[in-house]
Amino acid sequence: MNEETKTQAALQSIIERRNNSAIAITADLANENHNSICRIALAWIGQTQAQSVSYLVKPPTEDFSKSRKVTAAMVADSPSFATVWDQNILPLLKGDVLAFYDAEAMLEILKSSYETSGGSFFLPEMYIRDLHFLALTYLPSLGNVSFLSIVHRLRLSADLDNAASRAVACTCALDRLQHLYPASGYGVPLSMVLAGALRLSVPREPEKPDPDEDEAEPLTLGARLANASRISLIPILCITLCLFAYYGYRHAQAQKNHVDFSSYSTTETLQKEKKPLPNFKLGATYTVQQGTYVVLDDKDISLFIAAAKDRDANKIQAMIQNHRVILFSQVTHIEVTGSTRGNGFVPIKIIEGVYTGKTGFIAFSMIDKPNK
Repeated sequence: MNEETKTQAALQSIIERRNNSAIAITADLANENHNSICRIALAWIGQTQAQSVSYLVKPPTEDFSKSRKVTAAMVADSPSFATVWDQNILPLLKGDVLAFYDAEAMLEILKSSYETSGGSFFLPEMYIRDLHFLALTYLPSLGNVSFLSIVHRLRLSADLDNAASRAVACTCALDRLQHLYPASGYGVPLSMVLAGALRLSVPREPEKPDPDEDEAEPLTLGARLANASRISLIPILCITLCLFAYYGYRHAQAQKNHVDFSSYSTTETLQKEKKPLPNFKLGATYTVQQGTYVVLDDKDISLFIAAAKDRDANKIQAMIQNHRVILFSQVTHIEVTGSTRGNGFVPIKIIEGVYTGKTGFIAFSMIDKPNK
């Protein structure tokens, strides 16, 4: 299977992956330098099991002192990391959630390896789930939050010398955390990670005593306890501030993406006023906004309308999870394929994004003017 065929097969599997499954990214380095990626791997939870794909990369070095499974001979004919990222990796990033063990460190490695070729590293704005950060938050008794300790606690296994194996373990670990702690299903915006939102603390070298200074008097027990309390509260304070900032961001996003469920009752208003339902030009391209719902089967429209009237978010969420309803996460273009139904819903086909080619029904009130 050549690289292009492998990418297309992976893309189809990613599109059909389990709802809310993050795409984990890991890489093997040839040596200690951050710009020496020799293999990169992605993993995600499919409909029945974890799936992964990996690509060999030729780094700008002959030093493979850190890599145990990838050799210089294996990657002699492989493309550079920038080529693999642009041609094979970016097309697979379908969705809005990525997963890393240590997001800041991994993003630095990706950036360094890419910019070795002289280009500027690009990653679409997404949400990041950081396994290390979540383990600190939800597994405080773990003590050692190394990757191996986390996966062992969650009863998983991983070959630390194989990027694909680590990627599978990472996405499976996050999947288990989501079942144990629902809050871990959320992600931190990429921009916050790049700004250092996950950097809880930076260890400092102990200061050497000045031989010219007199030896300090020993602290009393009360003073030692006070110092210990202040030090132990620092990580908790950092985590609290990060979570406050994150949930504030999510609240603002939720307000911006809020859909007025009353829009789905517009049909009844027009019928009471004996006004005709609007029609759209068949085959024309229209725009629908972020937060618009698409009902995939006309048999589910009445259920969706009832849930919208009752503002039953749980029922609508269940329909989304069961792949009966799609919720657009961004502005999307659609094509009208039929006349407005009596219930106010218009048959459409999605012509861009992750759901390209899927058909369904959208309330007429959610469709904007046609694109020129």
